[in-house]
Amino acid sequence: MSLDSYIAKQFSHPEGVGGQLITFVMNRQNRPLYEETIRLLPLSDVDSVLDIGCGNGYVLSMIAERSGCMLTGIDISTSIIDAASRRNHSFVANGRMKLIRQDIGKTSFDDCSFSKAYTINTVYFWENLSGTMAEIRRILKPKALFINTFYSIETLARLSHTQFGYKQFTLDQLTGEGTDAGFTVNVVPILNGVAYSVLYHRVD
Repeated sequence: MSLDSYIAKQFSHPEGVGGQLITFVMNRQNRPLYEETIRLLPLSDVDSVLDIGCGNGYVLSMIAERSGCMLTGIDISTSIIDAASRRNHSFVANGRMKLIRQDIGKTSFDDCSFSKAYTINTVYFWENLSGTMAEIRRILKPKALFINTFYSIETLARLSHTQFGYKQFTLDQLTGEGTDAGFTVNVVPILNGVAYSVLYHRVD
């Protein structure tokens, strides 16, 4: 396995020491995306919020320190959920946060479970874009908001590891799938188009 393919694998499914290093790098380089996503996700203490692909729980901890909302984080990696639990042990212990190994493509959540949801740099690894958008809509409450934040295709093209296992969706694809799933859609550029946040509002 080449270094680039190993890095790509760790970004999509962080495990072990390599996964810990990758998430450390991610948290440093992605901080502007984290801050913008939180800014676009106005929160109140009555909100129930889902972090899709929560990694080591860095963004969850940022939100928990700023808001009294209820938080749930999911990730497909057992070891990274364990890391998120260690980072956020106090919030888990007091019942404000749940961390679950789960795939957003098909979850165990009830219909209308969350008032807000977000994901940052995970859409490249979704197996089925339309099916996942439908699942997210199902678990959101009426009038809920989902934010999908990601690097542009042009930005990804400058990174050698993204040729391995990264699906590179256009803005038209991501907005179109959202509309088809029953959302109204708005796009917010980040860092002059280096990245984007797509805001999906459930319309009913």
